[in-house]
Parts: sequence; structure tokens; C-alpha cells
Amino acid sequence: MLTDLSTRHRCREVCEVTERFVLHYNQERPNLGRSCQNQPPRVAFPTLPVLPAVPETVDPDRWLQTIHGQAFPRRIGSDGCVDVDLEPYYIKQALAGQHVVLFVNAHEKLFEICHENVLIKQVPIKGLHGEELPFDRYVTLMKQEARSELRRVPIARRSFQQLRLWA
Repeated sequence: MLTDLSTRHRCREVCEVTERFVLHYNQERPNLGRSCQNQPPRVAFPTLPVLPAVPETVDPDRWLQTIHGQAFPRRIGSDGCVDVDLEPYYIKQALAGQHVVLFVNAHEKLFEICHENVLIKQVPIKGLHGEELPFDRYVTLMKQEARSELRRVPIARRSFQQLRLWA
């Protein structure tokens, strides 16, 4: 019981110290940033703009619209595939070693694959979600993707270093 009281007391002290620091930081301490011109932030900006509300849903595939029409040249591997962001796309075994261009068709959510300026195939873009997500689920998804990216980068760097050792 004594521990609970002392823990609560320490928590209250931490809250009080933090509140005093925030007041000092925002209202008294000069800020050397250009926008504040050596004034405390609340003096330089007495009223802050109101931020827009967080959306209820988010389209996790909306980024695709920003690259609509972009071309990604690739060389077809011996297995008949090309890779885009570590995802393999099968093109055609007979074209191994040759070059193709993947054009992004955001409206249809697919790659239009051209060989020697001729459309030879259309393939769906992998890794899309296909639906809007509630905001909190979208944030959870972004956290998971960030964690997996952090794990992926050291592995890629390590395999590159191993290649250099043997070269």
C-alpha cells in the first residue's frame, strides 16, 4: 500500500514539473527559430490555426493516383519475372533477358507491360488493399509497415555487404 501512495505521489510530481516546463517552454523561453524571432512560441504565435479533423476513413491505395502513367523499365529475369518493390511479376519465360516497360494504370490498378512498344500483358498491382480503412486501422497498418521496413533494410544492407566481400 505504501508503494502505491509513493508511486502516485511521484506521478503527481512528474505531472506538475512537466506542466511548469511546458509553460516555461512556450510562454517564457526565447525560441531561436526563425519563425519565432527570438520570442517565446506563444508570444510569437498567440493564436494557432485550427487543425482539420482526422478523417473517419482513409484510402490506403490513394498514393497510386500520384504515379498514374509512370513508366518502370525492367529486365526480365531467367525465370520470366520482373520485380517491382520486391514483388515478382511473371511476364513470359521466352522473353528472359529482354527489357520491358511497366506503365502504371492507377484507374484499373494494374501494370500495362510493353515490349518493343507493344502491349503484351496487363497484371494487377500487388500489395493494394482495395478498400477504405477506418483511420485507427490505417494507423496500425502504417506502424506495421514501418516496422517491417526497418527489419527489411538491415537484411538488404547485410546481403549487399556479403556480395561485396565475395566480389
